[in-house]
Amino acid sequence: MLKGFENYLKEQKLCKAGDRILLAVSGGIDSVVMAHLFHSAGYDCAVAHCNFQLRGEDSEGDEAFVRELAGYLEMPVFVKRFDVDRVIQNKGISVQMAARELRYEWFSELLSEEAMDLVATAHNKNDSVETFFLNLSRGSGIRGLKGIASRREKIIRPMLFVTRQEIETYRQEQGIQYREDASNFETKYLRNKIRHDVIPVMEQINPGFIESMSRSMIQLGEIYEIYRDSIEQKRSALFEEHSELIIIDARKLGELHPLKTWLFELFSPFGFSRSQCEDIEKIMEAGPGSRSISPSHQLYKDREHLILIPSQPNSFDRYYLDGPDKHSALPFSLDIKVMEREELGPIPKDPMCACLDLDEIQFPLTIRHWVHGDYFYPLGMNQMKKLSDYFVDNKIPVPEKESTWIMASGKKIVWIMGQRIDHRFRITPDTRKVLLLRLQTDVGP
Repeated sequence: MLKGFENYLKEQKLCKAGDRILLAVSGGIDSVVMAHLFHSAGYDCAVAHCNFQLRGEDSEGDEAFVRELAGYLEMPVFVKRFDVDRVIQNKGISVQMAARELRYEWFSELLSEEAMDLVATAHNKNDSVETFFLNLSRGSGIRGLKGIASRREKIIRPMLFVTRQEIETYRQEQGIQYREDASNFETKYLRNKIRHDVIPVMEQINPGFIESMSRSMIQLGEIYEIYRDSIEQKRSALFEEHSELIIIDARKLGELHPLKTWLFELFSPFGFSRSQCEDIEKIMEAGPGSRSISPSHQLYKDREHLILIPSQPNSFDRYYLDGPDKHSALPFSLDIKVMEREELGPIPKDPMCACLDLDEIQFPLTIRHWVHGDYFYPLGMNQMKKLSDYFVDNKIPVPEKESTWIMASGKKIVWIMGQRIDHRFRITPDTRKVLLLRLQTDVGP
């Protein structure tokens, strides 16, 4: 197990010698075994434990156990108690969502305050398979069928190389003690329902189901990369660049199958919405002059070709919001509203919507295209990130990147519009007034 753990860290490039790693330890078997493995591997680690105070004496017992474990492993320990009920009431979200939000927000703070490099969570192969079925049940596309990633920014998941059963076997061999959370057996939660009702049936059909699914998800991830490469290759073959014009052979484009999917993948990076991409098929069949306009480009029919050109830039390259009820003409529709925090209710998850703490905003707000050197603090992180790195990490195509608008308050970026807000302007339990901004769904990168 230890050798496999060390090999996985190296193969996935999750961490390196000298990194200071914060271990998220609940007291359950997965995180406790992870802590023992990091200790045995000789890494510089600290333990972080969240006490959500949801299970009375059991929560207190978990905290005491984790403190004792950290002492035994000679690791610093950080413990924080959370008022989950207050967050649920303020935001109108589920217990699981509130706990997750609080947990990762605190981890981000610890990384900064304690000069730590990474946070390690103990998700295993079973967790990844459960995530596959969760996403499948919600109608996810191929992006959601890859399971849990081994790394996401500063979060690493070093236990994805083993199954829950392998962890249990190792625990027994090493005599490792842990705490059992009774809520893990309650099937009122969708993940637990999959864990206890769906997975066992699949394992009856195939005893090696978790391993075979893990291999399948790795293949799906690789297929997704091939899929992305195929899209880029097809775009390069069909889109002939001539100065600022892109000329596309409508006949060759029409030979692609399935056409609607190809149209969306090829044209959405130029700002066209899904409905606009579907309508491109009609433009291909129409006479010269038919066109569609996105926030950044125009597409029109010219005999046997489609012509894609950047929209003529406005004479103003910057736009301003002088206040919630006063702004200059914008190149897109933007709804602006100020409301009390209680009036908002649950925070919308739509990336086309930004909910900001009005007291943190300094007007005028500037709306402009991004420039090299821009940076922000992505929501959920207290670490600065360059926009150029953000675009690379999220695999944002060049046309989409160049058409991205940002909103800034002074020199601070408030919102990568249509994508992600800055952590410094988020809604917190102390927020009194909310600035709600909403782009029309067909607008954005």
